[in-house]
Amino acid sequence: MTDSMLLERAKELARAEQAVRAAEAGAGSMMAVIGSPGVGKSALLRSLADAATPHARVLRASGTLLEQDFTFGIAQQLLEPLVAEVPEAHWAACFRGAASVVRGMFLGGAWSIGPYRSFGQEAILQGLNSLIVNLSKDRTLLIMVDDLQWVDAPSLRWLAYLAKRLDGARVLVAGAFSEECEASDHTLLREIAASAARTLYPMPLSTEGVRQLIGEQFGEACDPDFAQACHEVSGGNPASLAAMLRGLHTAGFQPVSPRAGEVRAASQPFLRDRRMFCLGIQPAIVRDLARAMVVLGDLAEPELISELAGLDSIDYKSAVQTLDRLGLLAGGEFPRFVHQSVRYGIESEMSVNTRAVMHRRAATLLHNAGHPAEHVADQLLLVTSGYEPWEIDALRAAAGAALERGSAREAVRYLRHALLHCPPDSEARGRRLVDLAAAERGFDLASSVTHIAQAVPMLTSETERAAAALWIPPALGAVSPSLGTLVQDVAYRFHDLGSAYARGDLGLRLEARTRYLRIQDAAHLGAAVDRLRGFGTDVPLSSGAGRELLAVLAYAAAVTGGVTAGEISSLATRVLEREPQRAGHAYTALPLLVPALVLADAAAPMAQWLDAVRDQAQRQELDGVTALVNAERSAILRASGHLAQARSTALNVVDNADPAWPEATTLSIWTLAMVALETRDVELGERVIRTSPESGDLRVVVAHRMVRGMLDAVRGDLAAALDRFLDSGKQLSRRGWTNTALYPWRVWAAAMNHRLGRAQVAAELADEEHAFALAWGAPAAYGRALRLRGTITPGEEGVDLLRQAVDALRCSEDRIELSRTLTILGRRLAEKGSDDAEYFISEGRRSARERGVSWGEDDEDSELNGPALRLAAPERVELTKAEETVVAFVLQGWTNQQIADSLGVTRRAVEKSLTSTYRKLGVNGRAALVEELSARNTGE
Repeated sequence: MTDSMLLERAKELARAEQAVRAAEAGAGSMMAVIGSPGVGKSALLRSLADAATPHARVLRASGTLLEQDFTFGIAQQLLEPLVAEVPEAHWAACFRGAASVVRGMFLGGAWSIGPYRSFGQEAILQGLNSLIVNLSKDRTLLIMVDDLQWVDAPSLRWLAYLAKRLDGARVLVAGAFSEECEASDHTLLREIAASAARTLYPMPLSTEGVRQLIGEQFGEACDPDFAQACHEVSGGNPASLAAMLRGLHTAGFQPVSPRAGEVRAASQPFLRDRRMFCLGIQPAIVRDLARAMVVLGDLAEPELISELAGLDSIDYKSAVQTLDRLGLLAGGEFPRFVHQSVRYGIESEMSVNTRAVMHRRAATLLHNAGHPAEHVADQLLLVTSGYEPWEIDALRAAAGAALERGSAREAVRYLRHALLHCPPDSEARGRRLVDLAAAERGFDLASSVTHIAQAVPMLTSETERAAAALWIPPALGAVSPSLGTLVQDVAYRFHDLGSAYARGDLGLRLEARTRYLRIQDAAHLGAAVDRLRGFGTDVPLSSGAGRELLAVLAYAAAVTGGVTAGEISSLATRVLEREPQRAGHAYTALPLLVPALVLADAAAPMAQWLDAVRDQAQRQELDGVTALVNAERSAILRASGHLAQARSTALNVVDNADPAWPEATTLSIWTLAMVALETRDVELGERVIRTSPESGDLRVVVAHRMVRGMLDAVRGDLAAALDRFLDSGKQLSRRGWTNTALYPWRVWAAAMNHRLGRAQVAAELADEEHAFALAWGAPAAYGRALRLRGTITPGEEGVDLLRQAVDALRCSEDRIELSRTLTILGRRLAEKGSDDAEYFISEGRRSARERGVSWGEDDEDSELNGPALRLAAPERVELTKAEETVVAFVLQGWTNQQIADSLGVTRRAVEKSLTSTYRKLGVNGRAALVEELSARNTGE
């Protein structure tokens, strides 16, 4: 097939060889191969390797639809094998300079872009570019990327970035793409094509070429009329021609003239005319008009085209007629090219300077004609020199318009170009950085906060500095010392302006953020509770700033138990009644309301509020916000006893964790830890410990201790378990987090002491838990404390305590705790032969079934901390088409690598698909998957 695909490609092969020789001589460049599917682009790419010297390094990659969403997936395909073959002794040379930023991507284990988002996209692009240059010092690099239209957008951005920085490098980057396919980013493809020093556009075969292929296919001489008909049918496209000839041969067609007319008549709808070469010999006015049409694209109105081309009305009409006569125009009121390939062909003949000049002129014409700012800005994006003030204003106006219609990525493109021409360290640059950060926040939070950190020192107004600092989400500031310090410094300076400023919206929001940053400081926690009490009945509910401050203060009061659960519930309800259901809540301190309400046993009403927020976030494609909302929902699901759903939701968040959204991960870990404690799930407990990030957040630290204690208890090491539970309590108490509703460490410590025969110590812990729970007032905490006392208290007194626990828990959202207590009470009554036993046991079972769980019958489990809880099998969920394809191969016994090779994807893509499938079907691995699906298929 390769020889056929390279038929009549001598010119292209020569240009490709020139590009290779130039790269070997140090004149690196970008080469683009553009054409319709099947025209031979891939074969031309492969020919580059044959033209290179044996010493050259050849890197190959290909875009696929299945991997389109894998960030920097093509960069991985290209560079990971190359870095792997470089001796370890040469790594320092490879990763020197800017390349050091991406060292960990290739030498740190499994590929993941997540940890590098904090550097910002520009640093990653510079690092990858530097790595390429370093690797080309001793050997020429030939980088070939096929099917660019399906390459992930970050890799496309990197290739576009690299294409402009190859001068002096021994590197040739060659990319091929089809203009007739769906693409991940058409704008970046155009940018890559515009940066190419050489563009190959393989044309259809001539009639003689078609005749030659027909002879090879049929094994006999071809009638000229038949060859002409086949040329018209296929348009000279080699792949289309080969497929057509196979069909004709199978159908019994012979390459003789009597059948040629029949072929031509049947294929009229598919006739295409590729006569681009004719344009090159036309008068200047025709070529100028074609270039103007290319530059203006869909905005090519007659008046604008003629003015941009510099034509009067007579020349304009003449040029249009010529283009139409050549078959290059489609029908319609305004002139349009018949095919995108025509546009690319004309564009490839234009120099970079010519394009830049024409795009700037087009921007001016569109601006003067009153076109929308985005139309003007799209032209300015293709201008390579500095901008005039009005052009920067146009870019900013276009960004604003893009944001209004929800296209943040488009807004960022405009703002980044406007930023390029702002003086360094100027206040104007600081303001532009703030604009850029605001636009980036929805899809690239790491870059957004980086730009805010750069902008704040450039701003001179304390009010502007305060407003800029508030773009930093408090959860991110809490895990980043530099960001946290920045926010606190801005807050101190702003409050120095006076009390009037402090009481305003900016002042209240800054107070909320600074108190958020100190939420793990016992001294500041007490001050926060005093601040909440100081409001009395005059709480600041009327403004979003006031509600954000109340969320922080409510959380501080909840973890300390400084007010009652009822007061927290009432306050949070009033906040939610006035707070709009907006995705923007994720960037504030408002998510703290969820754990506060969970501790107060009053979180269920917030579920509907969060559902509306999640729907909005998904519509706007705000992945980070969606993850946080799902983490919030998982906490609420767990608190209400929906453990299986909570577990699944939280695991999904953790598996796709984004470092820029630490609160999503922390809330999910809290949920998973509590589910593991409830179910004594060893595997889940080990998963919590294994997947938890390095974090100073007390919720994560104590999650580790509590889960390890549970694992020790399940494995029989009660003394070690007791130490871990007591240590958990000490760590919480040191920070002032005395509310054991967060982590019921006393309950577990009492159970361990009881099993170790230390009944008095267990009773003392149970009494302490009861005293706190009584003061806190949350039904779940109070009922659990009564259940604990009832469990370790013998005789009628214990039964009476259990009855009180049941009565308290009937008012709780935690139906699992109610079910557990009912079951324990029923079993205690059964031991006495009471007639009421079966009633309570049955009610406990019914309550458990409603939440998709069941209780074990092991007496030893009952001594541990109530009966063992078992989750029901997960609900059946639908697999995606890609997952179904992978599963079909698994059932045939194929390995992951074989599946990857067959589908043309990486092994990582197959593994990721299988991981998702395992979770959806509730199985533990490949063997369980095969067993599960085999049983389904046989009707078991």
